Amino acid sequence: MGVLDLQRRSQQIGRLRMGEKVGTGKFDKDGNEKMRPSRRDTWRLTTASRFEAEAIAARFGGEVRHWEREFEVATDATEIPVIVPPRDEVISQWYEMWNKGGAVRRCDSQRDQISNSPCLCPHAKNPSNADEVAEAALKRAELSKTNPPQACKLVTRISVMIPDLPGLGVFRLDTGSYYAGVEIGDSAALMQYARDHKVMLPAMLRIEQRKRVAGGMTKNFPVPVLEVIPTFRELTSGALERAGVAAQLPPAPGEQRRALTTGAPAASTPAPAAAPQGFDAELAAITEMDIATAGQRIVGLMSDLTITPAQMNAIKKRALDLGVWDDQVCTGDGDHEVWEEVHSAWQARWDALSRAAKARRQPAAVPPQDALPVEDPPADDWPPVTPPGGGQ
Repeated sequence: MGVLDLQRRSQQIGRLRMGEKVGTGKFDKDGNEKMRPSRRDTWRLTTASRFEAEAIAARFGGEVRHWEREFEVATDATEIPVIVPPRDEVISQWYEMWNKGGAVRRCDSQRDQISNSPCLCPHAKNPSNADEVAEAALKRAELSKTNPPQACKLVTRISVMIPDLPGLGVFRLDTGSYYAGVEIGDSAALMQYARDHKVMLPAMLRIEQRKRVAGGMTKNFPVPVLEVIPTFRELTSGALERAGVAAQLPPAPGEQRRALTTGAPAASTPAPAAAPQGFDAELAAITEMDIATAGQRIVGLMSDLTITPAQMNAIKKRALDLGVWDDQVCTGDGDHEVWEEVHSAWQARWDALSRAAKARRQPAAVPPQDALPVEDPPADDWPPVTPPGGGQ
């Protein structure tokens, strides 16, 4: 690229609008109907490209109509998936005053950027004084509504890309909403910060209906909201970055966002499984890393006096999985060593517990021989002496 000082920026494809002009039923002397501004519940998009307008209608509903020298689509959508442009500022906020010749003032509440002089609107002499700032803002807002306006009006501009539409340019939203001005800045700044660190944050730009009760009157009004989709955990853990660019796109219209790891809907992500406790933890702790002692440790688990059939079957499965089912283990006491295979020890233990359980259900005159002591009845009822599948 030969020109080094050329400041590149994204092409503006169109505008996002929350209002439109509607007829009043009154006409001027030339027979033209007088129009008035009206708020909308859904987004209205305007663009100079018919191709873009047709894509908007296909994605978000509505019909393509001529509007001034452009095209407009009054969509059915209350929310539109967006991402931030690759290099442009996502948000800008100024106090501005316009006339037919263009912008005559643009200030930051203290200094006018056009004339490079102090702001002429009411403003706080001490910007760190919250009460003074609030009082000046209230006066400025009242004076900006007069005709002609006597003070600047707050204007917030948001530039976003709509990944489900053709073209790599931006759509711009201009709003004079106070609530949008104070709320949307943090989300836009977060998206811009993430982009500068090579991560794109998917978001939804939606119209939220609100109401305000003051002076005994209720006022309903729409507010544009920029809603970042990923959770704070996904942002801070690096999961979004590791998932790649595709996961950093917002869901297409009518689709749900996919989880970063499994591809399942994020709303139904199951809670992490609880760590195994007690018997389960001890059994899981016997691994191939200590294969030399695995058989002995497995036999040791069977000595629990309150062991259940389900736990005995879990022991058998673990021994088979580890390949120690036929290993020799010592089952005698310190004075009398007895060596036998794991499967034989397991079968003998099952038989003894089964006979003991049967004896408790039908007390015999003579205690059963070889019945091992069981202090408390097992949680499960023991099946016959030979377990399903046989001892081996």
